[in-house]
Amino acid sequence: MQALTPQTVMALVTFFGCFYGYHFVYFYLSRRRAHATRKGRMRQAVAGALMQSIEEGDHLLVVHQLRNIIMSVTFLASASVLLLGFIISFSGVWEAIVELPQLPSRGLRPQDYPIWTIIFTLGVSFFSFLVALRYFNLLSVLISAPPKALHEMEGTEPSQYLTDLFMRGSDAYTLGRRGFIYSVVAAVWFLNIWVFIAVTIIVTAWVAIFDR
Repeated sequence: MQALTPQTVMALVTFFGCFYGYHFVYFYLSRRRAHATRKGRMRQAVAGALMQSIEEGDHLLVVHQLRNIIMSVTFLASASVLLLGFIISFSGVWEAIVELPQLPSRGLRPQDYPIWTIIFTLGVSFFSFLVALRYFNLLSVLISAPPKALHEMEGTEPSQYLTDLFMRGSDAYTLGRRGFIYSVVAAVWFLNIWVFIAVTIIVTAWVAIFDR
């Protein structure tokens, strides 16, 4: 079996640390310290908008807005599946899947790491879009539910519960969109592993500046 080189380990740790680690911390801070992040401040605005919709009974406006979001998420989810299918068909991944029983003895080849990194990232992107659709669809149904029923069901204020649904969907949607960006970053690995590491760090720093 081929051993992992230090450069490959560094590349994998850098990529997954920057992509998954950064977004885990970002979503956590957005919930705990609302003023520290752009998404946290958006959460406060969404809470106010939903509370106003509940008080005024203007549910149709929220449903129409959610419908536009759901259409966008559905399009991106379809695009991620098409990209996955294209990569699996034309990058030799299907042959690698067929050869999986021989993997323990053969090991991964150097060119396999960027391919599987791209596939895994796009897979996470696709499932993130599915999670986002679940929350947005649930919100579109429950927005017109009686506030008393929501309070009895969840034990919290209706506006807070509905805001949590929207923000969970928004977090999943953000992770899905960022998955597209980082899958492109992972493709740089084919050119040069050190350039890939540098681009990963630069893109993450740019994303962090945008998220503040």
